[in-house]
Amino acid sequence: MDQVIGAVINEYRFLKVLGTGSMADVYQVQDVTSQVYYAIKVYTCPASDIRCHNEAKILEKLSHSNIITLRKNLQMKFKGDSGEIITMDCLVLEYLEKGDLFDFIAKTGNFGESLCRYYFKQLTQVVEFMHGQGFVHRNLKLESILLDRKFNLKLCNFACASYLNKYKDGKLKTKVGTKNYQAPEVLYGAIYDGVKADVFSLGVILFIMYKGQPPFSKANQQDALYNLIIQENYKQFWEIHSQKMEFSFDFKELFLGMVNPNPEKRLNIEGVKNSKWFGGVSKTIQDAYEEMINREKYILKV
Repeated sequence: MDQVIGAVINEYRFLKVLGTGSMADVYQVQDVTSQVYYAIKVYTCPASDIRCHNEAKILEKLSHSNIITLRKNLQMKFKGDSGEIITMDCLVLEYLEKGDLFDFIAKTGNFGESLCRYYFKQLTQVVEFMHGQGFVHRNLKLESILLDRKFNLKLCNFACASYLNKYKDGKLKTKVGTKNYQAPEVLYGAIYDGVKADVFSLGVILFIMYKGQPPFSKANQQDALYNLIIQENYKQFWEIHSQKMEFSFDFKELFLGMVNPNPEKRLNIEGVKNSKWFGGVSKTIQDAYEEMINREKYILKV
């Protein structure tokens, strides 16, 4: 809704669009009293009040240094161009000026092994925390990972998140998420284990961070690359992806364990943490910060 740009609604001046999606649009705003910047997520999907309330409830229960902070859950009303009153279901969130990991990697290139491991450990830790609190994310992707001013990861976009015990059997039924990152059982519309589905998405994220491009388009037989994994033709899969870079045996083993077509054979979080690749050398906090600063300088020069 471009008509909100420049408007002051409640105590917030809407400055610019930060992102758009199938469920919501996100704006950068400024509190007109404190001058502090925030991000406001405006739900645009059907039953937006339910989606908004669900995300707010989950964020209120998940206090973690690597999860975005919720400030308010509210409804805003403003007068449209033709005089009609428009009601918006909104979440007021902390503003993270470094943007999302998808854009950062797209502009600066793939991460080296030690930097990739540094961020993957942060991400695995926060997903493990979330699972331990009884929630699954169900839309893990690079666009759901923001960077704060010190380049720490901040997980966001909990619109598809759910309670683990939503149903008595612990299984979930709603087909949600982003196709490029969806586990095959979710993509097929089957009943699924939300934790195992999150692990699959983590595997896709790991691959993109390391190579700078996705391992496959969709996790089904129609996708030639994922079909190689289904057929256990790992040699050809890695030959295709190794044309411009090399993958260590430990990385291959971890990745294939995380994207196994059979959720019963797929690694769990503990298995990921116990893998040889995960236990390898990663950047220190300072070294990671310095590399990210240098990468950001490259963006600014272009």
